[in-house]
Amino acid sequence: MNIVIPDYLWLTQWDNIDNDALYNTCINVETELAKVFPPLQDTSVYGCFTSVYHDAYNLFSFPCPQLSELYMNMAKSFGQILRPGKYYIRCWVNLFDKGKNIDWHSHWDAKYKTYHGFYCVNTEGEHESYTDYAVPALIGDQICRIKSKDGLCVIGKSEYDQHKSSEWLNDGKYRVTIAFDIIPLEALRPEERFTHIDISKDFLHNFIPLLIIK
Repeated sequence: MNIVIPDYLWLTQWDNIDNDALYNTCINVETELAKVFPPLQDTSVYGCFTSVYHDAYNLFSFPCPQLSELYMNMAKSFGQILRPGKYYIRCWVNLFDKGKNIDWHSHWDAKYKTYHGFYCVNTEGEHESYTDYAVPALIGDQICRIKSKDGLCVIGKSEYDQHKSSEWLNDGKYRVTIAFDIIPLEALRPEERFTHIDISKDFLHNFIPLLIIK
């Protein structure tokens, strides 16, 4: 893992995944989700249908060889940076058509000691794309810009940052990234409950255990 912001943001390049096949899987997942969830008139900050419903499904629950490769890459790499403990993961797909992006947003509160990140499936083209990070506690008012590259995986702590993707300016295929949250067991099941403090008691988790291979 290469350090972008010390003890906060890392990246690595994975070239063992067939991103063309993974792209097709992501399109198929969008089709299946559209059969279950109602259409949206406004995707607001999220930029696309599959991102709005990000907490309602786990992409790793869809059988796919490339998703299996992605999971194993995470299992082999993330142990280098995660704090000691047991973790669960949920991931979803961002499918941005031309002119779309995800605006500034954050993930979990710092007190939960979680991580978030994304993997680039189809992010290259005539016009460059990127993701901007703002981590005020570490870099002041500066913006850390990460250029998109297919096969790139970025992971960081979810403590003080906000981030957004650039507007997708290329014709044809979607800009596709697979985003994820990694949550300590203690945050998902405090005091022997199956919900954390910010989720309704009626919510059933769709996180799965994250294997760590050292």
